[in-house]
Amino acid sequence: MVNPLFRGSREQPADPRPRPRFSLSRSRIDLLALLGFTGLSVLLFAGSWRAPASSVAGAGTEDIGIIVWFLRWVPFALGHGENALITTYLNAPHGVNSMWNASMPVAGLAMWPFTSSLGPIFSYNLLVTLAVALSAWCAFLAAWRYVESPLAAALAGLLYGFSPYMIAQSQGHLHVTLAFVPPLMLLVFDEIVVRQGRSARWMGVLLGLLAACQLLLAEELLATEALCAMLGIGLLITLYPQRLRAHRSHVLTALGVAAAVFLALAAVPIGFQFFGPQHVTGAVQIRNAYVSDLLGFVVPTAHQQFAPALAVRLTEGFSGYSSEWDAYLGVPLIGLVIYVSVRFWKRPLVRVAATLMLVLAVLSLGTTLHVAGQWTAVPVGALALMAPLLRRVIPVRFGLYVFPATWLGLVAAPILSSALPARLMLYVFLFASLLLAVLVDAPTLPSPASGGGLMRALPASGGGLMRALPARGGGFRRGLRAALIVAALLPLIPRLPFPASPVEVPSFFTGGGVQQLPQGSVALVLPYARLANSSAMFWQAAADMRFRMPEAYAVLPGPSFSSPPSATGSLMRMIELGEAPPALTDDLRRQVLDDLGAWKVQAIIVGPMPYRERMIAFFTWLTGTTPRQDGGVDIWRLAT
Repeated sequence: MVNPLFRGSREQPADPRPRPRFSLSRSRIDLLALLGFTGLSVLLFAGSWRAPASSVAGAGTEDIGIIVWFLRWVPFALGHGENALITTYLNAPHGVNSMWNASMPVAGLAMWPFTSSLGPIFSYNLLVTLAVALSAWCAFLAAWRYVESPLAAALAGLLYGFSPYMIAQSQGHLHVTLAFVPPLMLLVFDEIVVRQGRSARWMGVLLGLLAACQLLLAEELLATEALCAMLGIGLLITLYPQRLRAHRSHVLTALGVAAAVFLALAAVPIGFQFFGPQHVTGAVQIRNAYVSDLLGFVVPTAHQQFAPALAVRLTEGFSGYSSEWDAYLGVPLIGLVIYVSVRFWKRPLVRVAATLMLVLAVLSLGTTLHVAGQWTAVPVGALALMAPLLRRVIPVRFGLYVFPATWLGLVAAPILSSALPARLMLYVFLFASLLLAVLVDAPTLPSPASGGGLMRALPASGGGLMRALPARGGGFRRGLRAALIVAALLPLIPRLPFPASPVEVPSFFTGGGVQQLPQGSVALVLPYARLANSSAMFWQAAADMRFRMPEAYAVLPGPSFSSPPSATGSLMRMIELGEAPPALTDDLRRQVLDDLGAWKVQAIIVGPMPYRERMIAFFTWLTGTTPRQDGGVDIWRLAT
């Protein structure tokens, strides 16, 4: 994520019109933009804000439970002297390595006051809302570095923060929608590589801090940010080798300091992740499943307000889950991006942003092409063979060497191969937002007193539609330009109302009933927490971690998203799904009791769930006693 502005003499603008002046100060405009984005985000998630402590934003709660759980775990661990990077409160007694999960320690720490007073579900809804607003605002700040008009920067922030990527991922992947760091890294890399007007050491410190913060929010985004930075630097070396050579010493100094700061802050978390208890090896996700479908760029999904029924039916066949169907750009926006790229190709910002946008969109296709949900045998890396045909758009050396090397890294490199290709669309929308800002800002005169910048250093002259558009006034051409921008953004409007899902927490877990369990004791809670079932984890978080559980929906060694296979776990799943259970024999009783003994279970709790009566009947048979009913649950206390 590097912007190719190079210091040197600035060209004088060919357009002599005076630049517009704003009555508000920069800080007030920044504040208004933040408030505006926050207001839009609150409106977007209004459904969950009607009951922010008992419902969550999203069409389901399956993936949300682990995030809500960690929002409670981080303050609990820090407040009780526990290690926040490893927990035995899930998958007891072996535990869960937090660094392999969406634990977000920075977010958990920031939400501590709200979690303690209003609960982790409230904190989750607050974070989802702030994630969109802060991401949009930081994109606004980044775009305003390169354009004169705050309106242009605001539209850039709107496109990035409320993009189909953010809307789709907000269905349960909070850690990758807290995407305010990428625009800030763009600004820092711009200063380190391009402007070099500030101390290399201090900018290195800032970059190291951002990287460490990102590691403790979403390590996957840190990996893909590094990928984008390498792509950007590789492109710059190809396009501007002489200029980049002159900046090499400053860049190396800043990157060296950044590496030192990052390692000082991240060494312990990274050490726990790769060498600590319950560390994971191997690919975590299914390869080549969570990718952008080739039609996904132009066919809207159910996440868009104006998606026709035929389009929705088509996209429902895409691979992966709907929360990863985030590639929709729309034909109007693609056309706008192409127009801006052709019209302003000589501007370095446009050339680099457009090239990286194209390359990242292609990389988001994954290992092989997917078309209308069908997996093909065509490797995406083979598209590098088209580089000579696109040499006027993508430098041949970059297309033949850098692109396929990056694709191979996403396919096979450790850590990077665990990143989901579809999530590269975050950066596609970031670069698209910069190109949109260029178009909106085109009539604005560069400012000699604005401290430099790519858009201020290059003329806005040239023939065609944009040259003829006036900076002021409400003429036909200005209206046409506005209409084109609206037409590009209108198809991206998210479907409203954004879904909200209730979270039913029995009063046993929030009242005095749970206090009867010894602190830190082990309870088997039903429904059994496993892949795509996290109800018990919501309840444990609501109980302020009063008890441990032998079950988990989390990333565990294997890799697996559920606790290790056991006779009890398999049986619980059969009962929950309504399948015929095995015969109730003494051998079955011995297997289940052995599991409960190995886990050191002191209580069995059955809450609201499908086939609840069957579950109660089984444990009544197993224990030989009837349960005690308390606060919406049935509970058995076991002798220790």
